[in-house]
Amino acid sequence: MHMGSWSLQRHGDRAVRQGVFAHLDQQPAALSRRAIISGAAAAVGSPVLAARAADTFDYVENGVTKKMTEIEARDALTKKVEAATAAGKGLDPDRRGALNEKALFSEDFYFKYGLRPDPEEVSKSPFLPPQAELPFAPMKRRYAGYNKYEERIKNGIALYQGDLLAAVKNKDWDAIGPMLEKGKKSSGNSKSAEGGTGVAASDLRSSCRAYGLFANTVLQSENDSGSTTANLLARHLVNEVYFSMDDIADAAKAKDQAAAKVAWTRGKEYLNGYLKIVNYPIASKVGDKFPLVTESL
Repeated sequence: MHMGSWSLQRHGDRAVRQGVFAHLDQQPAALSRRAIISGAAAAVGSPVLAARAADTFDYVENGVTKKMTEIEARDALTKKVEAATAAGKGLDPDRRGALNEKALFSEDFYFKYGLRPDPEEVSKSPFLPPQAELPFAPMKRRYAGYNKYEERIKNGIALYQGDLLAAVKNKDWDAIGPMLEKGKKSSGNSKSAEGGTGVAASDLRSSCRAYGLFANTVLQSENDSGSTTANLLARHLVNEVYFSMDDIADAAKAKDQAAAKVAWTRGKEYLNGYLKIVNYPIASKVGDKFPLVTESL
């Protein structure tokens, strides 16, 4: 499915939403700094807004260039944004919050571009193999990251297609709650006799954090001034796995097996999408590539 993209820039406590749409095979051109609407979502291709004069832009979509004023460009892109939102690919403040604060990793592809590509669309990004090479991460950095997070990642994969899948299949709703416990910080005084009131996150939830932290080690180098697009995409996929777990937990509370199955399958697709990305930089000197989730409902 071809889809568009739109960037999300944040200034202070206000979100300035900006939109650009196009097909996956299109490439963006450089934009003027004063362009209110940017074509930064090059990760999946975007129409181009290039400021050629003080008040006009070249709006390029499907290979056709139109000259538009800033207001006309805003109107055109607003329609694209609305279409994406209606299709379930756009802004999602209810789930993610106004500033993506509800996500496990707040700075992801959605945070920067306002776009929620599915795993298939992520795989077609011009910033990921086989379309392009990944950002360089030194072998030592990749090796250290692999050794630090390997166990938690493999455990998370095994639990997802093992205990969690079995609980959904068997309608074991009481088991799913603890299995998907998010955890919470202590609100007590650890120095007192009563101790704190903190709750540890479950191994499944903890594995999601390991997924994102591992991506930092294999999709970035110490010299990167910011998060690479490849890493932003990986974090987006991890966040969607985490949100799918939320949906499974909600379905368990409602004892809705059909909804739980849909959420589990969706999480599987996003988890496998993430694993495919981080498996690329795992060379034999780093370790064994991570197995994909192969079980199904």
